[in-house]
Amino acid sequence: MGIKAYNVLLYLFLPIIIFFFFLRVLLGKEDKNRFLEKLCFTTKARPVGKLVWIHACSVGEVRSSYNIIKSFIKDGYKVLVTTNTYLSSLDVKNKFSDNVVHQYLPLDIKFFIKKFLKYWRPTKLILVESEIWPNVIYLANKLEIPLFLIQARFSDNSIKKWSIFGSFFKHLLGKFSLIIPQSFLDKEKLKSYTNNKMHIVANLKFSSDIPKFSTKEKNNLQKHLAKRTIISAVSTHKGEEEIIIKQIEGLISNKNILLIIQPRHPDRSNKIISLLKKQNLIFKQRSKKEVPNHTTRVFLFDTFGETGLLMSISNIIILGGTLVSIGGHNPIEAAQYGKCIVVGPYVNKIEEIVNDFLKHRAIKKIKKSEQLNYLLEKLIYDKKQLKTLSFNAKELTKKYLNTTSFIYKKIESFK
Repeated sequence: MGIKAYNVLLYLFLPIIIFFFFLRVLLGKEDKNRFLEKLCFTTKARPVGKLVWIHACSVGEVRSSYNIIKSFIKDGYKVLVTTNTYLSSLDVKNKFSDNVVHQYLPLDIKFFIKKFLKYWRPTKLILVESEIWPNVIYLANKLEIPLFLIQARFSDNSIKKWSIFGSFFKHLLGKFSLIIPQSFLDKEKLKSYTNNKMHIVANLKFSSDIPKFSTKEKNNLQKHLAKRTIISAVSTHKGEEEIIIKQIEGLISNKNILLIIQPRHPDRSNKIISLLKKQNLIFKQRSKKEVPNHTTRVFLFDTFGETGLLMSISNIIILGGTLVSIGGHNPIEAAQYGKCIVVGPYVNKIEEIVNDFLKHRAIKKIKKSEQLNYLLEKLIYDKKQLKTLSFNAKELTKKYLNTTSFIYKKIESFK
């Protein structure tokens, strides 16, 4: 399959694509105030001057790009960031205010992308992780816009799907001036699909900034937490809350232990509340400005942009996306805070990082969810081990090279 065949298929299915898009809008799965941006309508003016376009799918990818964005701003670039999700749009707004223009990426329909490129006229285009959009890549290359794929990561399933259209995938990857895999595992996966030498392997998450928080808010919360041991499940997905509660319900009946749950998507809070009520667990809700007391067993941290605050008050962090087949989220932030990190069996997205952490005794991994309660009990009552894991995690992050400036210089070398 080539780009022409791809576009023929898109045009054939366009009525169905548009139907399902508007169905998502009606179901509240798209930003109701800005959904037309995905159909290439925009009310924002293009900033004057050289502009770099960075596309990152969702929150994790956006956050890994923060320092690259700052580097471009420092060098006098205007920055356009496109994403696919509502939460990522909030993240860009919270982090950069008016310094960066945010738009939703239009559907990868040829006439949408043509219009988008003509309007924004980017100097460079950077795609993050596995964001391979054929018309975006093909049309940008046709306009001689240098293309970069950074933090490149493809799951085994993604590679398997792309392998069905191997020559087309190889053709698209050939349009990039530079491809930087985020791990040696990803480099191996991509080797047979590109002639790009991929001399550099770099993970931007290693040099990401530590999430900031309000000291005042931390002090206020700690007054109510007293000397309780805080176990925080961070960035949880559907099914994980149920697993955690089932496994450690007996443990959190101890008044000296508090479980904090922070869902990856705060709009799932009502479903989590239903689960907590079903289990007769006394809980408080952060979004309602409630604070835990001595009878609280679970604190639902259902707000956005407070991960730094949550990690700062935690003793043990269970990393979300590792107890169900999501593949895990970035453990670097928790390590930067010097926290004891626990991951489940599903770590394919962060496998190389986890292996490095395991090698340095900086993380604990369970093979199945049934081991969670035993491990947590052991960590809570073995203060020496808890302290060692926390210390090792923080020390390990100090050894990672700052890859941002290195990658930025590589990108800037292409004019």
